[in-house]
Amino acid sequence: MALKREAIEPENPALNASRNFNLPHSPGIRAGEFIFLSGMVAVDPVAGERAPGTVAAETRQILTNMAHLLESAGSTLAQVVKVNVLIYSMLEYDNMNAVYREFFPVDPPARTVCGVQLSGGSKVEIECVALA
Repeated sequence: MALKREAIEPENPALNASRNFNLPHSPGIRAGEFIFLSGMVAVDPVAGERAPGTVAAETRQILTNMAHLLESAGSTLAQVVKVNVLIYSMLEYDNMNAVYREFFPVDPPARTVCGVQLSGGSKVEIECVALA
């Protein structure tokens, strides 16, 4: 059986950062029984513009938007198996974790966190792999 690959777009077009910011990637791809979401930065779901803020605020907005994109693809945060978090300063690790725990309170997915310099002034970027 051949595996099917299809692009995933959020039901809310304001959250399609790939299109809105003219980026050369899809917001997400379904491949077989997996969903791969591109790295997401904080985007206001009404205006469709970047939503800069504290690490906690950006993490909350990203995970809320990630939940929307997963739901648009027929999945949920509970189906996430791997997360990669990029954060502008590892000194903010605890602030990011405090919010992250709200979204993954039980049996959280596997995860990697790296301190990096992010583009556009973002403080956090998060990507994930989930079951479809």
